[in-house]
Amino acid sequence: MAGPFNFNQIKPLNPLLALFPTGMYGIDHAYRVFKLVDRIGEFEGIQKETRQTLKFCALFSEIGRDEKVIDQNYGLKSLKKIEGKIFFEKGLFKNDLTRFLIECHHQETEHVQEKLEYYKLKNRNEAIFLLKVLKDAMCLDSFRFGNFCAADLEFSNSKKLILFASQFCRKELKQDLILEEIENWLSEIQ
Repeated sequence: MAGPFNFNQIKPLNPLLALFPTGMYGIDHAYRVFKLVDRIGEFEGIQKETRQTLKFCALFSEIGRDEKVIDQNYGLKSLKKIEGKIFFEKGLFKNDLTRFLIECHHQETEHVQEKLEYYKLKNRNEAIFLLKVLKDAMCLDSFRFGNFCAADLEFSNSKKLILFASQFCRKELKQDLILEEIENWLSEIQ
C-alpha cells in the first residue's frame, strides 16, 4: 500500500509549456521550427530583428491547434491565445506582420491576399517572403511524419538544410532544455 501523497513532490506546471498542445504539434515541433526558421533566415540574409519575429511566429503559430479536430482556423486561434500573454506585449512582436504570419502560416500563399488587406501591411512582398520562409521551416520539420517533399520548399537555401532537418527531427529533445532556451531567448529580446 502506498504512503500518503506528498504534494511537495509535484513540480509546478511551466506556464510557457502550458501554451503548447500535447502531441505532434507540441513544444518539440515548435522548437525545431524555431531553429530551422532562424537558419533559413540567416541563409536568406534576413536582418536579426526580422528573424526574431520569424522565430516568435515559429514558436507560437500552432498553439491554437487541437490535434483531435481538423480546423482551418487554428492560426487565428493561436493568435487569440497569445494576445493576452505578457511576452506578446514586447514591442518587437506587437505588430500586424506578426499577426499576419501567425494567422496565415498554414494557408496557401495564393489565398492570403485578403489577410494582407486586413492587416494593412505596407510591404506585402516582404510579408509573403517571410511567410514562405516560415512555411519552409515547417515543411522541413515534416520529416517526422515520413512524408517530406523537397519540391514543397520555396528557397534553395531551405533545400541546403534537408540533411540537417532530417537529423534534427530524429534527435531526442529534452523538454527542460528547450524551455530554458526559449525562456532565455524571450527575456533577452526587447
